[in-house]
Amino acid sequence: MSKNESKHPKGYWMGVGISIGIAIGAGLGPIFDNFGVGIGVGVAIGTALGTSLEQRYKDQLRPLTEDELKNQKRSITIGLAVAAILGVFLIVVYLLQAR
Repeated sequence: MSKNESKHPKGYWMGVGISIGIAIGAGLGPIFDNFGVGIGVGVAIGTALGTSLEQRYKDQLRPLTEDELKNQKRSITIGLAVAAILGVFLIVVYLLQAR
């Protein structure tokens, strides 16, 4: 077993922090009477938490492998494409309702 196999990839703790923050935000949603606001606040809390965790465990992180980088780029491309399609769909629906 190599030294890098026991280490987490860069960005691991950021993902953990954001997921914890979203869970906290969903719990805060009823306080704001709006789950969207609660989740937005949770993402902000999670980003701060993830950043602090990344700094705390920076000696236990390893750089991403080529396969991980390739998968990350593919996921970002798919996510942006889906967001663009949904954006166009929402604009079309808005324009059709404006008539």
